[in-house]
Parts: sequence; C-alpha cells; structure tokens
Amino acid sequence: MRLMAAGLDQRESTLDTRERFAFTASAAEDFMRGMRERGIESILLSTCNRTELFVFADEDPRELLREARGGADFFFFEGAEAVRHVFEVAAGLRSQIPVEDQILGQMKKALASARAIGSCGATLSRLFQGAITAGKDIRTEFKKRPHETSVAQRAVRKIGEALGGLEGKRALVVGSGEIGMLCASMLVAEGASVTMTRRRCRKDGAKPPRGVEIISYDDRYEALKESDAVVGATASPHYVLLAKDFEAPARRLVITDLAVPRDIEPAIGNFPNVTLYDMDSLGCDALPADLRAAIERIMDEHISRFYEWHHIHECMPMIEEIRSFAEREMAAELSGSAYDCDAVREASRNMINKLLFSLKEKVDMDMAKNCYSALAKAAKG
Repeated sequence: MRLMAAGLDQRESTLDTRERFAFTASAAEDFMRGMRERGIESILLSTCNRTELFVFADEDPRELLREARGGADFFFFEGAEAVRHVFEVAAGLRSQIPVEDQILGQMKKALASARAIGSCGATLSRLFQGAITAGKDIRTEFKKRPHETSVAQRAVRKIGEALGGLEGKRALVVGSGEIGMLCASMLVAEGASVTMTRRRCRKDGAKPPRGVEIISYDDRYEALKESDAVVGATASPHYVLLAKDFEAPARRLVITDLAVPRDIEPAIGNFPNVTLYDMDSLGCDALPADLRAAIERIMDEHISRFYEWHHIHECMPMIEEIRSFAEREMAAELSGSAYDCDAVREASRNMINKLLFSLKEKVDMDMAKNCYSALAKAAKG
C-alpha cells in the first residue's frame, strides 16, 4: 500500500472550485464510512481553505475525490512528499495566515472523526498525531513573535482599516461557531458593539464572549440594517444572506465572508456603499526566510521520529515471527520440566526484544530490516 495525499487549497484553487469540494462534518463522516467499507485507510480534512484526502492504500485519492465531487486540478503527493506535506499543513506553512492556530484543531477533529469511524489505521493515525505534535512545538517556539494567528484576526483588521477604526461601530456576526466566536471577541476588544446570531446552543456548551448580544438567526436582516460591519461565519451549505432580501445601506457597510461554501451571495458586493471581502480577498502571506528555516528544523526532527516508528511498524510482523519461534524453542527445550509457562514466555520475549531492538541502534535501518527478514524466514523453517 502507498501513502498518498491529494486535494485543493487556497494557494492553488479558486474559491468557486473549493466550494464544490467543501464537506460538512456529516458529509465528511459519510465519505469516510464509505472509505472504511471499501477497505481504504483514509482521513479527510475539509476546512474553509482546503479539502484534502490522505490515504494509506492502493487507490489514488484524486480518483476518490473525483468520484465524490467531480473533477478538478488536484495537487498530489506520494511517499516522502506526502509525509512532508502533512507536517507542512500542521505547521501552518500551507495556510493563508502562516503558522495560524486553527489548522491544528481542524486536524485533531479530522483525526478523531476518522478514528471513531474506523477509517484510520495505525500509519495515518501516527502520521497525523506526529504532525500535530510538531505543530504544537512550532507554535510554542514562535508564540512570542508578533504575527497574525488566524483568518479571523486578518478579517477584523481588514474591517477596521476599511471603516477607519472599530471604536463605536456596530457589527453583526452571522454564525456562532469557533470562527464566529473568535471574530465576535476580537470585534468587542476593538471597541465595536457586536450582535451574533445563534440557531441553537453549541454542543460544547461554549458561551458567547462577554458583551456580545445574541439574536435569533431569523432576525439577521433586521440587525444588518443597523450594522457597519458584517461577518459571515456559518457552516451552512447555502447562502445565509441573499441579494434579493438585501437592502442597500445608506452608509458604508463592510462585509467579510469567512465561510466556504460562501455565506454571502456575491451579488451583494455590487450594492452601493458595500465592500465585500471573501476568503480569497484576504490574501496570503509569506514567512521570513529565517522563520521558515527554523520551522523546517523542528519539522525535520518530528519527521525523523515518524520514519523511525514507521520502519519498526513495518518490521513488527517479522519481529513477532521471531518472538514466537523463540518461545516455541524454549518451551521445547524445557519439555518435561516443571516451569512457569507465562514466566518463560515473558523471559523469551524480553530477550528477543533486547536483541532485535538494539540491532537497529547498531546498524542502519535497511540492514536491520534485512536481518529481521532473514531471521523471520529462518523461524518459519
């Protein structure tokens, strides 16, 4: 089987294309159940800026995505390139906002969902967990360096620049998920009066930021009439603000759509006095060369740990064959004697473990694999 990754992100695909491949949480779960039923080890990562399918299988992930949502110009990585790509995603090197925070939580959720569904085996699980750990170390190392940490932070800054400041302005946030909550909190901190829509209580019990007024989702158009700024941040597969229901504002209105699929019908951007930003309008940044080099060094350390685990994982069937042989031979040697079977089994396994696992410290991994293979063949007889 092969380790492969394929998908779309904001650096290589338009918003129109990414919308077609955006999966809701339930749709992603259904997709991975289908992968499990076909015996394909997979994790699907779908966020506002990317949809990526990671597989440890023989099936090409590009074809699997085409089956699900149609054709597109997918990026594709295999083997060592796929491994590095996963770590780059977790590090935030492929994010719209470099080293942003949200991608780690999104990867954790994707991994947890795949584990719960059973579409994720040991290899992808270890790869994702290693990449997430590396991402944490990278953010710990560079948390004191001043930089934007989320698309929400970029959006609030853009709104403030367009309005000449947020102090005393009225803002409407449509959506009370993680991004909506983050935007509401930042807007309040900048001095805006914030209203946020909510359809239902959050499953995690999270409460709105202090100072934010909660209104019914059905009242969003009424609240919009009094707003200077609007943020769209729902998980809806459809527009939540339609041009036919929108009234042209008498004063400047700045709208930022942080959802994919989009929350705001693009035609609203054509109304007088309206400035509309979508995800692609927020731009992409490049990291300074010294910062990227430092991130690469941390990544390399964690990638080496993954390969060390992977090599041993590949050898485990051979190691188990050698262990079983040792147990059988020791039992045969002691045949007819009074001995503790469990103690003998444990002693033989410990002895073999010491020999085999110390071997990889004495020679390179390829030679160790050859030794394990030869010993396993001899054990089979």
